[in-house]
Amino acid sequence: MRIFCELAFREMGAPTSTKKAPSPAGIARKLGLDEKTVRLRVKKMEEAGFIKYYQLTPELALFGLKSLALYRFEAMNVPTKDEVVQHLRGQPGVLQAFDHLGPTVSVSFAGPSPATVRQLAGEIAGRFELKMIGLGEIVIGEPKRKLDRIDWKIVQRLRYDARSSHKEVAKALSITPRMAEYRTEKLLASGAVLVRAVINPKRQEGLVFYELGVTVEPAKRGSVINEARKLYGEKLWSVQEPAPGMIMLNMFGFTLAEPEDVAIQLSELSGVRWCSILILKEVLEPSRPNWIDALIQARVSSG
Repeated sequence: MRIFCELAFREMGAPTSTKKAPSPAGIARKLGLDEKTVRLRVKKMEEAGFIKYYQLTPELALFGLKSLALYRFEAMNVPTKDEVVQHLRGQPGVLQAFDHLGPTVSVSFAGPSPATVRQLAGEIAGRFELKMIGLGEIVIGEPKRKLDRIDWKIVQRLRYDARSSHKEVAKALSITPRMAEYRTEKLLASGAVLVRAVINPKRQEGLVFYELGVTVEPAKRGSVINEARKLYGEKLWSVQEPAPGMIMLNMFGFTLAEPEDVAIQLSELSGVRWCSILILKEVLEPSRPNWIDALIQARVSSG
């Protein structure tokens, strides 16, 4: 599960700029494992259908989208939230969305400016009469590199099949396998694209991904984070600080009782004022083709 989190959920819970996914060797070093072990474990997850496919997303600054923000929306009831979920699948500007058990959904937006992103989030909240909470904004810099037409064709080919072979890429682009290998490896190494594993929610029986929102006394922030890491080890795979006095702990477990037990335990730590729980139901799949696909197609067509 820790290997999978490195492949799939590095962005979960907070907006960040895109970057290259870690290699098996990099994951092995980070987790203190043998590279062969990482490769075998990933292969088993793929064969079992737990990893549905690998998705590639280009660096958003390439499209002039330099503002990213994460928002949490709470609906009046679950049926309304389901309407929101269906709306989000085809909504331009929605970068990633997480459907939680109950009336809550978390959404990361991308836009050319902070004002544009706030307007988009506000329109969704107003349309469905949602309670909206902002969890942080960032502005990303200039793109790491410029992409030419061949690069964009490779991006388009790998968009929903990022582990395609060089021969498959070469055939699709009518270039030599050697050229396909060189251009693809150069693109992936540049940091101009993000590759992540996409989970099949029908195959995650016995697994619980959840987020704890912990309100802490500012002076105790560091000690609470250190204690959480000590208590939960690799089950705590991501720590975010969207606002002063707020910590978001992303964790996984194997029973529905674990999130509540952990929340109670954290609430007893010195400096913790309050702790909320969000259990992940599903990472929402966007409709195809979506607004990012349209931007990619425009770059391919423009030459």
